Amino acid sequence: MSLAKLQEKINAAVEDLATLEVASFTGPQIDLSNTNNNPKEVFKTIKAALVSSTLVGYSRFEVEGDAMNYLNSDLGEDKKHLIEGHNAMVEGAQKSRKDFFDFVLKVVKP
Repeated sequence: MSLAKLQEKINAAVEDLATLEVASFTGPQIDLSNTNNNPKEVFKTIKAALVSSTLVGYSRFEVEGDAMNYLNSDLGEDKKHLIEGHNAMVEGAQKSRKDFFDFVLKVVKP
């Protein structure tokens, strides 16, 4: 990969860092066997299955500090662990963003 391509990818990633969105769903098991582990096919298959799924939680964070968090209160006691899973995904996504941001700072730092 050329340095110019790397710079393009870093610039695009930095723009993407401005917003973090995490959505968690629950529903019937999704058959991914026909995707050959191709990430685009996996995403397409999951996206199609969301019409029969239930939203567990949605969180959005913007770089300037705005935040939004929705947790489904109709899940029932037996599904409360799904909210814990959503919260863990949010924490993981935030850490991943921070780690990437730290990497970008190291790369562009003179």
